[in-house]
Amino acid sequence: MKIAQIIKGKLPFFIFISLTSNCLAAEGMPQFNAKSFSSQIFWLALTFTTLYIIINYLILPRIRENIRLRKNKIANDLERAENIKLEVENMISQSNVKLEEARNRVKKIIKDSLLRSSKEYDNQVETIKKQITIKQLETEKEIAAYKKNIEKDIEKLVVSLSAIILNRLNYSKLTPRELEEELLKFNMSNNV
Repeated sequence: MKIAQIIKGKLPFFIFISLTSNCLAAEGMPQFNAKSFSSQIFWLALTFTTLYIIINYLILPRIRENIRLRKNKIANDLERAENIKLEVENMISQSNVKLEEARNRVKKIIKDSLLRSSKEYDNQVETIKKQITIKQLETEKEIAAYKKNIEKDIEKLVVSLSAIILNRLNYSKLTPRELEEELLKFNMSNNV
């Protein structure tokens, strides 16, 4: 299969060589034959002129147009990129301004909250101090009343204890009531 493909590809080349070898062998190289110089120059001039016209008026304008379009596209893309860059910078600056405003608002809210909580704390401390003062006064009143009660109880206990002691000593057969009256008389006489 490969051999068939190689033969097909090279067959036209072998045919061309075999046909032209007879012409070349009879006259020599046609490029150096002086009789064919004028026709060679004519065909050379015609070929190069045709190529020059085709390249200069058909191919180069298309290439120039493509280059111009590419330059315009690149310039437009650069301009668009610059505009986008400016918009992004503008958006960044706006977001920075908004972020700074938000930070300031948060700082203000925190400051207000701290002031409010400080006031509430002070108010609660004052309320608690007032409550403590009221409780202290109530407690002092209760203690004073308790002291009075204890003093009365102590006097009663002293009288009854004295009566018990005196009864045990067989000093006198006084009742606690009688002893209390005697002590009151004694206190009155000493105070006067």
